[in-house]
Amino acid sequence: MKTLRFWTLSLICFIMFGIIVSTFSSSYFVTKKILVENSLEQNRVYSMKLAHMTDEVFSYMQSNLEARKSDVIKHLNDPKTVTNILQQLNISGENFNSLSVINDQGIAIATTPNIGIVGSKISSFGVKEAFARKEAFISKPYYAQTGRLLILITTPLFGDSGEYLGMLNGTVYLEEDNFIRDILAEHYSQDGSYVYVVDRDGTLIYHPNKTRIGESVESNLVVQKLLEEKSGALQLDNTLGTNFLAGYTYIEKSKWGVVSQTPYTSALKPLSGIMLTIFIFSLPFIIIFLVSAFYVSTKLASPLRKLAINTLRDVDDQEEVIDVPTWYFEAKQLTMTIENYRKRQRETVESMKEISVTDPLTGLKNRRYADILFGKLFDQQTNFSIIMLDIDHFKQVNDKYGHIAGDDVLKFISIILKDLCSEQGECIRLGGEEFLVLLSKKDIQAAYILGEHIRMTIENSVPPIQTKLTVSLGVGEYKCGETQTQFMNRIDLALYEAKANGRNNTVIAKLE
Repeated sequence: MKTLRFWTLSLICFIMFGIIVSTFSSSYFVTKKILVENSLEQNRVYSMKLAHMTDEVFSYMQSNLEARKSDVIKHLNDPKTVTNILQQLNISGENFNSLSVINDQGIAIATTPNIGIVGSKISSFGVKEAFARKEAFISKPYYAQTGRLLILITTPLFGDSGEYLGMLNGTVYLEEDNFIRDILAEHYSQDGSYVYVVDRDGTLIYHPNKTRIGESVESNLVVQKLLEEKSGALQLDNTLGTNFLAGYTYIEKSKWGVVSQTPYTSALKPLSGIMLTIFIFSLPFIIIFLVSAFYVSTKLASPLRKLAINTLRDVDDQEEVIDVPTWYFEAKQLTMTIENYRKRQRETVESMKEISVTDPLTGLKNRRYADILFGKLFDQQTNFSIIMLDIDHFKQVNDKYGHIAGDDVLKFISIILKDLCSEQGECIRLGGEEFLVLLSKKDIQAAYILGEHIRMTIENSVPPIQTKLTVSLGVGEYKCGETQTQFMNRIDLALYEAKANGRNNTVIAKLE
């Protein structure tokens, strides 16, 4: 027959095992969810940044064409001078693979470099479309008369009387070295993460595997979202059947889509290491608890054992009766032991919760915390203002000084935000070089003044790199009735306006 100590020890071990299993299970699923969500968010932000960079390059290329078209019009009848103009434009523009001028009859009158089409009538898809539209635009990919797969960036040429004279064109060869490859080719990771670009028809116009350029991938779920002019992040199986965590951004100017994706298995690689670390740190406590359980079960059984021995004594036995402590006192001790263990577990969970809402690099709160805080504020319809700031030219810092220096810059900005804002609101790192300060019960003027103070402090501080640091800021006050999306869009627009105004300035979000 099993003893009371056995059953007590079994019960304690069963409870402990259940707590351990539930703790490890919850840790596993919570950590897995965090890893997936972090990967999705990182890819979403990454695709957005790359799309923004690509959009800026297109704007720059079109601006270059617009800036030189007046010179081309003046010398349209002098092919030699026009060729010199194209050569100068090619040197200054850098992003074009070739440049050409085609007159209103479709005849190429000048090109650079010389690709053997001067004097020929050009009837390719892009040129025909340019003749039909007679406006500046970016064409879909097509095969030119030279056999190259390219896109056409074109601007029309008009005389003083408004007559159509032809077009000034720049081309990008998709299957050769080009600015798209320069921007995106470096964003390939050994873990299988990579970036690709599709056009408005779902055709690959950039892929790390050059042989896939020109392939239609419109059946891909992410590409379908891009064809609907949407941006975001999701988990999916790609056209080759591999499961990915993808972030995607639609580019309005070119009607393209940029996708940054990480294999699902790669995103979860840290999970086993995290769980092993949790187990190693928990193991001493498990051992201590087992030893304590054995001791407690012995102590629990001892009084009843003594009571059993005492009960078996003969009624006439005059020996001293064994003193047996009350059962409830021992049960109380067992309850206290379990409660102490649960308390430790609660503290561990609270610690994990705090870690999950804290940015490990800067010590500021992270985007998850911001979402929780926003949810409460919007539910309560509480007045508040926010300051969103972005480090100017941060990519250049990483490119020039390295990512370690980039991390030092992020920590430097975080320290300034803590010093200036910790008593007035919550300082949050949204991700990358973007930060947010949430000011409860502060109006727009107070937010703007604080934003300017932050901007000037950063500008006048000595950064950890040998380059002056500046930030651009968007500030806004919550308007009752706004949704979170509407409010954040206003702040984003203000931040983008600050960037467009030359950076290193603060812009107040306009009310819609």
